[in-house]
Amino acid sequence: MHAERNVKQVVRWCLYIVLGFPLLNSCKDDYIYDNEEPSWLGANIYEYLESSGQFDCYLALVNDLGYKETLRLTGSKTMFPANDEAFSRYFLSKGLTGDGPTLIHNMSASEKRYLFNSSMLNMTYLSHMLANVSSNDQGIGEGIALRRATSASYLDSISFVKPAALPKTAFWNRFRERKGAYLADNGSKMVLYWTPEFFSTSGLTEADWAVIMKGETDKPYDTQGFYVNDAHVESNRKDVTCKNGYLHIADDVVAPAPNMSEVINSTAEMNTFAGLMEKFAYPYYDGSVDDAVKAYYGAGSIEDSVFVKRYFNQTDFSSDPDEKVDIMGYGTLAFDPSNNVYGGNTDMGVMFVPSDAAMEDYWESSRGQFLRDSYGDWDEVPTNVISVFLQNHQRLSFLTSLPHNWDIMTDNAGFEMSVKEEDVQKAYIACNGIVYMTDKVYPPVDYQAVYGPVLTADTTTTMSAAIKNDDMDDVNNLKYHLYLRSMDNQYNLLVPTDDAMANYRDPITWALWANEGVDKREIWSFYVKMGKVVADVYDTNEDGSKGALLRTVGADALDTEGAEEVANRLQDILDMHIVVADNDDEPLSGFIDEGTLPYVLTKGGSVLAVSGTGEQVKVQGGGDQEMGLPEAEVVTLEKDHRKARYEMDNGRTFFIDRILQDPFKSVYYTMSANEDYRAFFDLLVGNDDVFLSLADNEDYKDIEPIFETSEGENSKMSGIGPVVTSFNNFRYTVLVPTRAALEETFRDDPDLHTWDEISAQTDLDVKADWTRYLLNFLRFHFIDGMLPVSGVSYQDKAYPTAARDDKGIFVYVKASSDGSSITFEPENGSGGPQQAKVITSNQEDYNVLTRDYIVNNNDYTLATQILSSSKAVLHLVDHAINYQK
Repeated sequence: MHAERNVKQVVRWCLYIVLGFPLLNSCKDDYIYDNEEPSWLGANIYEYLESSGQFDCYLALVNDLGYKETLRLTGSKTMFPANDEAFSRYFLSKGLTGDGPTLIHNMSASEKRYLFNSSMLNMTYLSHMLANVSSNDQGIGEGIALRRATSASYLDSISFVKPAALPKTAFWNRFRERKGAYLADNGSKMVLYWTPEFFSTSGLTEADWAVIMKGETDKPYDTQGFYVNDAHVESNRKDVTCKNGYLHIADDVVAPAPNMSEVINSTAEMNTFAGLMEKFAYPYYDGSVDDAVKAYYGAGSIEDSVFVKRYFNQTDFSSDPDEKVDIMGYGTLAFDPSNNVYGGNTDMGVMFVPSDAAMEDYWESSRGQFLRDSYGDWDEVPTNVISVFLQNHQRLSFLTSLPHNWDIMTDNAGFEMSVKEEDVQKAYIACNGIVYMTDKVYPPVDYQAVYGPVLTADTTTTMSAAIKNDDMDDVNNLKYHLYLRSMDNQYNLLVPTDDAMANYRDPITWALWANEGVDKREIWSFYVKMGKVVADVYDTNEDGSKGALLRTVGADALDTEGAEEVANRLQDILDMHIVVADNDDEPLSGFIDEGTLPYVLTKGGSVLAVSGTGEQVKVQGGGDQEMGLPEAEVVTLEKDHRKARYEMDNGRTFFIDRILQDPFKSVYYTMSANEDYRAFFDLLVGNDDVFLSLADNEDYKDIEPIFETSEGENSKMSGIGPVVTSFNNFRYTVLVPTRAALEETFRDDPDLHTWDEISAQTDLDVKADWTRYLLNFLRFHFIDGMLPVSGVSYQDKAYPTAARDDKGIFVYVKASSDGSSITFEPENGSGGPQQAKVITSNQEDYNVLTRDYIVNNNDYTLATQILSSSKAVLHLVDHAINYQK
C-alpha cells in the first residue's frame, strides 16, 4: 500500500513539473530581480559603512576582530554603529585623545569584543520589532520588551580584582591572601532599547523620561526614533536596509552599560551606601563558568579559579556549598544588583541610592539618632539591621516604579515611600535597572516608627522581642509592630529597659494580695531566650521585694500554656506603655513631654500621671501610686550622657528606668476602705435579701446588683473579688456623692428608697420597681470614659452612663472642666441641684485609680491569665445626679 501511494505521488509531481514549465518560464521573463538586486536594497553592511567614510573607528573594530567577511556576506545581523565623531567623544570621556582607529588598535582583544558585540544582535530587527518578544504567558509579545541579549558575552569581561577593591567582609579574606580574585560578570550584560512601542505599552511618559535622563543633556523624549542604552538613534537614521541586515546608526557609541552594583560602587557620591551594600557581596564558584573562561582564554592563561561576585538576596540567592551562611540571620538585599539579566527582556530593577550627603544628614538627624546612639557609625550597624534599610531602597520592578507612579508607590511593607521627582539629583541607566541618586533617605517603616529605637538598642532587647515578632504561628506574637507602624497616628512609646523588665509585679497575684489579702505575690523577670520572651518567676519577701526563684515560664518549646502566660502579661505591659498623642476626641491625648497634661490615657485605658518636660519627663502608673513607688524617669545614655528620648516620624520614644504598673485594687475594695465613700458604697453593695427575693421570678431577671463575685463551679472565669457588673473591659469614671449629698437627694425624691425600705416592702412588684429605680440612680454615676481632673479644659462633652431610660437606651451625662475640677450633669440638664462637682480638697478622694480584674479560673486564687479588666477613676462629688427627676 505504501509503495503504491508513493508511485502515485511521483507521477503526480512529474505532471505538475511538465504542466508548469510554461508558467515558470513566464515568471522568469517578467521578474527583474532574477537578474539584478532590488534598487531599494543597499550594499552589504561592511560596504555601507566603508563607503560612508564616517565609520573608520567602528570598522577598525570590525577588522581587528576579523568580522570583515562576516559583514560582507549575506546573513542576519542588526547593528548599532556610531560614527567617528561619536567615538572621539567616547574616548575623550575616558581621558584619551588622538587618532580614533589607533586608539581602537591599542585596546585589548576582550575590550574590543565586548564593545563591538554590545552593538550587534544576531538577528534582523527593524526598529519597531525591538520591543517584541516571541511569546509570553499571556500570548502577547508586541511592545513589551525593554532589553535584549546582544552578541556580547561575560567571557569578554573577566577581571582580576586586587585586594584593595574587594569587599571588606570575611567572605573575601582568602582572596586577600592570594593578592586578588578573578571575577566574571553575573551573566552577560543586556542592552536596553527605549522604543516608542515600549513607551506606549508600558505607559512611560515624557515626564518619566525626563527623570530617567536627569543629569544628561540632549536626550529628548522621542516617539519616532529610539534609544540604545542612552545612545540616541534618530528617526532618519534607523532601519537602514543592507543586503545582510539592518543598521540603526546611533549618535553615541553603544557601549555595554554597567550593572547597578557597578554604578553604585563607581560613583563617588554614593560611597556610604555602596559600603553598606558590599557587606552582602560574596564570591560564588560556578564550575561551568570556571571551565568556560579557561577554555575561552586557553590553558594556563588563568591559573586560579574564576568566581562570580553575587549578593545575598531574597530573589535568586544561590549558596556556595563552601560558604555556610545563615543569610536570614545575616540579612539580605531584596534582589542582586549585580545580576545582569534580572527582570529578563521585559522588566528590570530600580534602586534609590541616597547620596553621601543625604546619608550623613539622616545619620545626624533626629530620625537617625537611634542608629547613631546604638552603633556610632554607619559601618558598625549590624548586617541584619542594615539589610532592612537597604531593601527599602530597592524596587523589584521598573514597570511598577515609573516616576509618574511615585505618589502612590509603596515600600516592601506596603507603606508609601513618598519619593518626589525633586529628590532625584541624577539618574543612571544600568544594564539591569535604573539607579536614582537622591538627596533623601527612605528608611523602612521599622526605622520611621516609634519602635525603631527599640529594635536596635542593646538595653531594650526584651521589649524589642515583644513588639517585633514575625513568627505568625507563635502564641507570643502580639503583632504590636503592626499597630505601631501606623503613620496616620502619633504615639508616645514608653520603653522599660531590660533592667526594668526584670522587676514586674504580677498583676494577678498582687491584686489577690491588695484586694483579698491572699499573699501569693510574684515578681516576674522577663528576658529573651532563643528569640522568645520568657520569664523567671520569683516569690516576694514580706516587704514586697524579690525573693526566691519559683519557676521559669515559657522557656520550654512544648510549654504552650507558659508561652500564653508570658504573652498575656506582655500584652498587659504594652497596652500600659503606649499613649496615643493625636486623638482630638480624647482630652488625655497628647505628647507626655510637653508639660500640658498631668494625666494621659494609655492604649489599654489606664491613666498615667505625668510631670516634667522634655528629657526630664517623669511618669507613674496607678499601681505605682498605690504602692508608693517612685516615678519612672527617662534613662541616660552612657555613650553621650544624653537622655534616651527619640523623635520619630509617628511619635516619640522614651526609654524609662521602671516598668509602669496598673492599679491592683478594685472599685469595690478601694471604696470600702475610704470613709468618705462609705455612704455611697453601702448603697452600691445593696441588700442580699432583696436580690434573693427577686431572683427566682422571670419578671425580675433584669434586676442585677452593682457588684458580683462572678464565681461558680460552671464558670471558667471569675473576678478577683466583687467586680462592677456594668463594666466591660473598658475605662470608666465613678462619681461618689458625699453622705450629705445622698441624704439631700433621698429627702427630695420620694421615689428613692433605701435598701432597708425596699427589703421591708412585701409587694414583689413594688419591691422590684423600687429596686430598679434605685439601681438606675446609682448607675447614673458610672460613666463610660476615663475623666480625671487633669488640668485640661473642655465644655459639655457627652458620655454614656450605665443607667438606661424607659426604652432601654443608655442615658448620657455631660462633663465640663476648667482644668482644676470637673462638673457633671444630665445631658439635658441646666445646672442647679442636678450638677455634681468634683471635690478636690483631699487628694485621697479624687483621681483615685482602680482596676477590676476578670481572670481565667472560677477560683481566682488559681488563675494564670488576665481575661479582661476595667480601669476606673473615682471622684468624690458634692451632689448626686438623677436623670429620673
